[in-house]
Amino acid sequence: MSTPVDSVRTGPPRAASLVLLCLIALTYSTLEGMVAPALPVLQSAFGASPSALAWVFTGLLLAGTVASPLIGRLADVHGPKRVLLTVLALVALGTLLAALAGTMVLLALGQVLQGFGLGFVPLSIAILSGVSRGSGKAGVGVLIGMSGFGTVAGGLLAGPLLLALSYRFIYWIPFGVLILAGLLAAWLLPATEPSARGRIDWVGAVLLAGGLVALLLGITFVPTSGWGSVLVLALLAAAVVLLASFFVVERRTAQPLVALRVGGRAMVATYVIGLATGWAGSATFVLLPLIVAAPPASGYGLGESPLVTGSLLTVFGVLGAASAPLAAPLERLLGARLLLVLSCLPLVAAPLVLILGHLGFAGLVVAAGLIGLGIGLGFSQAMNVVVGTVPADRIGSASSAVYVVRGVGSTLGAQVTGSLLTVTLLPGLGVSAWSGFLAALVVSAVVAIVAAAAAGTVPRNAVASPRPVALAEH
Repeated sequence: MSTPVDSVRTGPPRAASLVLLCLIALTYSTLEGMVAPALPVLQSAFGASPSALAWVFTGLLLAGTVASPLIGRLADVHGPKRVLLTVLALVALGTLLAALAGTMVLLALGQVLQGFGLGFVPLSIAILSGVSRGSGKAGVGVLIGMSGFGTVAGGLLAGPLLLALSYRFIYWIPFGVLILAGLLAAWLLPATEPSARGRIDWVGAVLLAGGLVALLLGITFVPTSGWGSVLVLALLAAAVVLLASFFVVERRTAQPLVALRVGGRAMVATYVIGLATGWAGSATFVLLPLIVAAPPASGYGLGESPLVTGSLLTVFGVLGAASAPLAAPLERLLGARLLLVLSCLPLVAAPLVLILGHLGFAGLVVAAGLIGLGIGLGFSQAMNVVVGTVPADRIGSASSAVYVVRGVGSTLGAQVTGSLLTVTLLPGLGVSAWSGFLAALVVSAVVAIVAAAAAGTVPRNAVASPRPVALAEH
């Protein structure tokens, strides 16, 4: 049995662990950030249809969303270091498969295995909580910031890399770094004892996996089949039944996959903020490029090149990465609840900037910066609330659950935004009318307002620092 202590520490200084975990998060997010710009090259190389190509992203998202809660609970029961090394091996294998793939099936399979990497940050949070005398909140912000920065960096690096080398190098280079990171992690990271004893709730895992797959597939098929199609309605109905069954099972089992009773209103608020930040990020990646590329004849477009879009997304990524580490010191200054509420305000303000006036490129820069600020600060603080609210033996599964909700928010944000733009296409121009953008912006603002309201329900004394677990010899 492990014994919670306040001072037993082995292995390297906490800073060394944080640097290594940041390297893993940065490498993974950069890898996935490079895939989107490479899609046209991949389509040409494999002769793939658009629907087949879509599974490059869909497979990754489904695998990551379904696996994350299970990965988090396995970390609680078996120790986060052991699970992190296993996930690193799976992601490296997926990257290798994608680099060597000669068919779309192998490429998609590689992407599915890479999807397990969505659990890297929750696993890293669990590790930091174990090696830190405090709660490790400062490290949480740095991790989330590096992950966000890597996504943008990947998008910027992909173009030059694809021009200079084969598309396979967007996989080969991260593969090499992941192998190195795995070796360093096995050697350097302290072997934290499992923070919980017990079994895995496999019934809950199957119900949650089935419900999430049905939900995400239902949303994914909306652009081709429509919200009212039999396929979409059947999948969404199945999702409701499976997820409702999951909640019933989890509330009755002694050792649930996701402890729904843990954390109370504070955890509910983190789920809502996770959904809102996921929604805001995906809506941004849909709306801003379309506004930049639309012709001036549309009444709102700039008619600019993808280079301008890249500069906007750079502002978004840099502010997100820079603001995330500020959550811990700001929490000490303002308190957890007030900071959560304030972090939602930029997500409300950004759509309003675009709604209240066509400010051209300057307005887009302000909106992109506000969204990056809100996501970086808001999601980082949400994870800090998880670390400070739930018991040490539930940090892995609780943080993974917030990531799952964020993934659902990302999918919903992209599909709802896309649907609103599709129904308002301007004849002859091939772009959406401003009314479609207006509707999408209003919905995004409403989602952010709901998140701010949820943040306001967090009790003043809800956030404390959980005790770190004992460390085993390694």
